[in-house]
Amino acid sequence: MSSARVSAGRAAFQALPQHRQGLLGVTGAAVLWSSGGLFIKWVSLDALGVTMWRSLLAGLTIYLIARPPLVKPWRAGRLTWGLALSYAATMLLFVTATKTTTAANAIFLQYTAPLYLLVLGAAVLGERATRLDVATVAVAFGGMGLFFVGRLETDEVWGNVAALGSGVTLAIMMLLLRHKGCGPHTRPQAMVLGNALLVAGLLAVNLLRGAGAVFTPDVSDVAGLLFLGIVQIGIAYVLFAFAMTHVQALEASLIGMLEPVLNPVWVFIFLGETPGWWAVLGGAILVIAVGIRTWITERGRPAGDLSDLVVLSAET
Repeated sequence: MSSARVSAGRAAFQALPQHRQGLLGVTGAAVLWSSGGLFIKWVSLDALGVTMWRSLLAGLTIYLIARPPLVKPWRAGRLTWGLALSYAATMLLFVTATKTTTAANAIFLQYTAPLYLLVLGAAVLGERATRLDVATVAVAFGGMGLFFVGRLETDEVWGNVAALGSGVTLAIMMLLLRHKGCGPHTRPQAMVLGNALLVAGLLAVNLLRGAGAVFTPDVSDVAGLLFLGIVQIGIAYVLFAFAMTHVQALEASLIGMLEPVLNPVWVFIFLGETPGWWAVLGGAILVIAVGIRTWITERGRPAGDLSDLVVLSAET
């Protein structure tokens, strides 16, 4: 692709209304996230090893792309720490869930986040859910239920608890990303800090349990770890952090539900596994519900309208 085409594409994107830029950013992040289940299952390392390497590569990627000023951890404000901790918890809990329960359970339970945001978005950010939002969440969860017919299991208790916890921390992270106190550098600083915390903490755990080779990947793991760290998390979260300045938390969580729908698409392409009819029907319902909501809200939004931006203030 020539530099002229890249410049033309960038100019066309920047000419879009900011809310539409945000919608595209969240959609792009969801597409990249959706590849996680396939690659996490592929890598032979345990949950801690996958998280450590993915966090190391993701932190470097986010820093190299966003170039935020480095901040000493003890000088970081409460908002930065809150973002860093919720980000780190989401990463660790989701990988743990994916490794200890089914991919279906892990993804389905993580995407209970919109339920929490229906309430917390209004209470914390003043982003009140409309009847359209409530209807979309209900229909989307109906589609998710059909999508996972026959695939959800209840015997992996701790894996399911970890997946449910990742839904809570994901909702908290989205709320904090929407906070007015998040300046242009706060989001990438927090994500770099969150990844650094994961790397340091997991290396310490590995040292304490006397298993120095546990985090040593096989040659066959390298490509998967590079993709997970650089693309699936690093680039995806740069897109997501940008998008969260222009879309509401609940809206972002609904679009993020495209992740579980796209996951079997990658499995079909790379492994040849054909999704069942329930999955196809449920995925179609979810995509249509989110698409209709987006179309309705975009149709009623004046060009350049930024009325959805948060008016909350905070110390960073």
